[in-house]
Amino acid sequence: MRIILLLPLVLLGCAEDTTQPRGPAAILRLDRMKDQVLRADWAGLAATNLDACAGPNDAVCAESQALRARGCRMRAEATSDGAARRPLLDCAVEGNRAALAASTATPPAEAAMWREALAWSLFERRQVQPRAAICADNTALREQADQVGSRFLSASARLTEVAESCGAPDARCGALAETRRLLVPAPPGDARWASMAAAASGESRRLGCR
Repeated sequence: MRIILLLPLVLLGCAEDTTQPRGPAAILRLDRMKDQVLRADWAGLAATNLDACAGPNDAVCAESQALRARGCRMRAEATSDGAARRPLLDCAVEGNRAALAASTATPPAEAAMWREALAWSLFERRQVQPRAAICADNTALREQADQVGSRFLSASARLTEVAESCGAPDARCGALAETRRLLVPAPPGDARWASMAAAASGESRRLGCR
């Protein structure tokens, strides 16, 4: 009788804990993906099939998603064809989002790198989006850029918010002033900062901002 009573407890103790990292197969796949990074096999990384992560503590899945996202973004950067870049940048955005959603058990510094990668992926995807989709990406970009403290991306999001009429009309002058503030000081040798500052000043004049 004692054996019968204890049996459910034994079975309960063997139940799968889906909040824990994946098993050996997922770990081996992650090792292969790391090797692909070392070999710059971006096409192979981008083509890797991954299941959805098991939960917020699935560190193995989180890192795998981040690596596939990196492969997709590297492939996107290697082509100038907007139609070809867009699905690759979709993959990069979705992969980095999946990685962050499963990153509770990930070292904060590594998760911060994934968040920055997500911000840059949104920035690059925004450039090839149809106009109707720009504002949604821009709102997400601003949120991620502000979290990682990227002055360039934060300024870009605010300028686009005004240029594409994504925000409230009465917030436009404030957004442009914040854009110019974020761009000072500019790093030497990067003309994008001066170009964006000039565009913000031009928008301010056009709108009659003080």
